[in-house]
Amino acid sequence: MGSDIPGKVAVDLLSIPPLVFRIIRSKLINITLADTDIDVRLPHIEIMTVLKEEGTLHPAEIGTKLHIAKAQMTHLIDKLVELELVERSFGESDRRTINITLTDKGRNFLEKHENIIFNAVGEYISDLDESELETLSTSLRNLRDILLKL
Repeated sequence: MGSDIPGKVAVDLLSIPPLVFRIIRSKLINITLADTDIDVRLPHIEIMTVLKEEGTLHPAEIGTKLHIAKAQMTHLIDKLVELELVERSFGESDRRTINITLTDKGRNFLEKHENIIFNAVGEYISDLDESELETLSTSLRNLRDILLKL
């Protein structure tokens, strides 16, 4: 019976990302971004979030962290630069190196929309009772901790 556990885990693990993508990312985040006057999409938010957490990064590093192709990264960053949400700078030791940094405008935009997104998630899960919320919270923390070990 113990030898079947890895197979069950594999099935369960592969079933989670599509659910998270459909429920959280597509539904909630895109709905909250629909009310903004700036034309940004989910990948733009993800890029800005990485920059907020990590600081200045090369576009390839951002792409690797988010699993975004190089060609798509260029387009996404161009849009963010155009909107003045991020800025490009040249590397100090090698002027051929381009780095991306979140601007103050980008940081303010991100903070405002993170609050909107968190509130939308709160509304979305408001039908769950306290026991279900606690179970969900514990399960998500456990899943995160386990995934970080892989």
